[in-house]
Amino acid sequence: EDVGKILRHSVGSLIDEDVTQLEESEQEVLAHIQSNHRGGVRTTLKTLIERFERKPYGWSYAAILCQVAKLCVRGKVELRSDGNLLEDSDLESALRNTHGQGNVVLDPQVEFTQSQVRSLKEFHSEFFDSPPQSGEAKALGKETGEAFDRLVQKLEVFYVQADRYPFLNALTPILTDLRELCGKPYTWYLTELRSLEDDLMEAKESVITPIANFMGGSQREIYDAAREFAREQEANLKYLDDESGPGDRVGEPGQSDPGFDALKLALADPSCYRGPRMKEVKTLLGTLEQRVSHRLGEEIRLALQSVDALRLRLSGMDEFAALTEGQREELSRPFEELKRELDQQTLIAMVRDSLRRFEDKEYQSLLARMANWASAAANPKPATPGQPGTPAPQIEYIPLRTLKIPYEKAWISSEDDVEAYLANMRATLLNEVKQGKRVQV
Repeated sequence: EDVGKILRHSVGSLIDEDVTQLEESEQEVLAHIQSNHRGGVRTTLKTLIERFERKPYGWSYAAILCQVAKLCVRGKVELRSDGNLLEDSDLESALRNTHGQGNVVLDPQVEFTQSQVRSLKEFHSEFFDSPPQSGEAKALGKETGEAFDRLVQKLEVFYVQADRYPFLNALTPILTDLRELCGKPYTWYLTELRSLEDDLMEAKESVITPIANFMGGSQREIYDAAREFAREQEANLKYLDDESGPGDRVGEPGQSDPGFDALKLALADPSCYRGPRMKEVKTLLGTLEQRVSHRLGEEIRLALQSVDALRLRLSGMDEFAALTEGQREELSRPFEELKRELDQQTLIAMVRDSLRRFEDKEYQSLLARMANWASAAANPKPATPGQPGTPAPQIEYIPLRTLKIPYEKAWISSEDDVEAYLANMRATLLNEVKQGKRVQV
């Protein structure tokens, strides 16, 4: 049990002490391992135990294992099994497993220069933005490897969101390189990493840090708001430069808005996570929001005016005056319902479409109902008992804008053109009226 405690407290009391000051028992074990290593003799855990259990030492089995564990913690020896370096839980299992001790080889740990240790400490501080906790070579190498593991995990959390944030694809080559740095022996970070430090620092400054700051700060909120606005309001943005009047609106959008195009380009920019790009997006977003809000409000206002005009025309008819109060209320109700519907619309196209459908269909139905009620009130004809009454003839209502006025020219440019066009319109209207139809104006 003491073996596990020693290994698990490697960052505790032993490391906090001066690692160069070994106990005499530790010095004896280390000297034997070093002597064998210099002579080309392999030292296994089994032969080590056999040596120190015999005279002149006579140490207990547990005491020998504890000395080996301390030397591992102090970074003086390494244990390998089948060529693989043993660390953490594997190291503890190997020390305590009596059956495999013949395959566990002990070697003096590679000595590293102060320059190598200092260089790695400086890189760790600059690249990971925090100083390492370890000052001893082996622990420092392991800590660096673990820091690379954590960085890869952090960046992978970002990278899986590349469908929402396309600029995260800039992490593709960097993650490929960083994954290659994970799982290396601790010695690699002390001896080989130095040749890659410049490239890694460049990647950190140009991509890793800007993306991490973006994804963890207010820039991401701006991007999300702009993307959501573009998704929800794209249909409205096409109408921003449409200044047609209420009688001319046919529901067709104008050309793409330059401001909206600039917003989409900014969101699609693969470098939008750098520099002041999101400040520009925030300003552009605020401008577009104001323009859309104003344009939608104006569209609803014009539509409501059109509804009131239609209602005024209907209520000004002689037929409307002949109706009962209940009939008048029933005819007025659809106008109020439409106005409530228009007030709740968030899309300009839907405002125009709702008004057009009402004018083309429901308004005609209301006119027909009013005419039928007025006719029935003016000419009541009770049906003969046993025989059905004669149904009132159905009158067809046609919107004026749907009539095709025959005219051979593309525009009207003179008084003669006006007279000719009006003559054709008059003939067309008379033809419809003669057929018993009513033209809705």
